[in-house]
Amino acid sequence: MYRFTINPKYYDQSALAKFPVPTADTRKLINAAGQALRRIYKQGPRYAKAGVMLLDISQANAMQGNLFYRRDSEKAVALMSAIDQLNRIYGRRAVFFASEGCSQQWAMKRERCTPAFTTRWEELPVVR
Repeated sequence: MYRFTINPKYYDQSALAKFPVPTADTRKLINAAGQALRRIYKQGPRYAKAGVMLLDISQANAMQGNLFYRRDSEKAVALMSAIDQLNRIYGRRAVFFASEGCSQQWAMKRERCTPAFTTRWEELPVVR
């Protein structure tokens, strides 16, 4: 299929990964994303877009417990905290998971990004 083909056929599919107990363990998130991708991936067709949605986000201290499943272990929480701290000190991607790949050969289209004024001070609108 060529770039300027008239009426190209795109493949769109989605998958949902649910966790029995909320988690902030990046290893679990990567594993779940990989499993979801393996369920829906199809070699050959062009992909128009892809995305990730995070549902039911809550603060760690406000999580509902579960009788049958345990939360992330203290070791897992400490590991994620250490990785976050190293990346804050030494810069983004100073420490990362090998499944992310060492070099990124693609780049996200960024010309239509929505404003990030709720998370970035420099994008906060100024009222005059």
